[in-house]
Amino acid sequence: MGNTADNGLAELHALHLASREVQDQIERGPRQLKARQQITLQKQADLEVQKQKHKALRVLADQKSLQLKSNEAKIGDLKVKLNQASSNREFDIIRAQIEADMVANSVLEDEILDSLEKVDSAHIAIKKLEEEVAQTKADEARVAGEISAAQPGLQSRLAELQKAIASAEARLPENVIVPYRRLVQAYGAGALAAVDATICSSCYVSLPAQMVMQLRAGEVMFCKTCGRLLYMRREE
Repeated sequence: MGNTADNGLAELHALHLASREVQDQIERGPRQLKARQQITLQKQADLEVQKQKHKALRVLADQKSLQLKSNEAKIGDLKVKLNQASSNREFDIIRAQIEADMVANSVLEDEILDSLEKVDSAHIAIKKLEEEVAQTKADEARVAGEISAAQPGLQSRLAELQKAIASAEARLPENVIVPYRRLVQAYGAGALAAVDATICSSCYVSLPAQMVMQLRAGEVMFCKTCGRLLYMRREE
């Protein structure tokens, strides 16, 4: 350890930084949970869209099937009329209509097969999304449990650090308290800055030699450039 005078500011800064880290962890938990919840909501929305798509495809396939049955019944009626035709002209007209309807039915059958394939694909997509929803819900529950378990310890640690900060602040010179509190209100843990050799670690401006000497002697001073409460970084 070097001979840098210790006025407690390094410890105070370390406490502020530790407190900020714990506070960040406390706040990070709910953010992580919210992100998981948003993923679950999006997956559920995707699932609902896919269900609606599957329903529409099913309806379309059923409509085409009904149309095919209707056409087949029509062809059946035409075949009866064909046998009852009273002239060759009538016979040819009915036969031509039957052939045209059979071609149309062949096309419709292909369309039905295609529709049924799409229905099956949509059903598979639904099952996949249902699995994904279940997984995201499980992840959400896991994260919620981890956060719930960690919160008491983090809150306890934060309370300890805040108590230690208050104790360290009580040792500050009276003429420093007011500007210090303003800095903390504005910058939090960044209210203090270490000086590396002659450089302020906040604004990276080189300090005058006289100021560095005063800091080494343990005087409490503020950076004239960024206003931070300064202390000399301990040299190992």
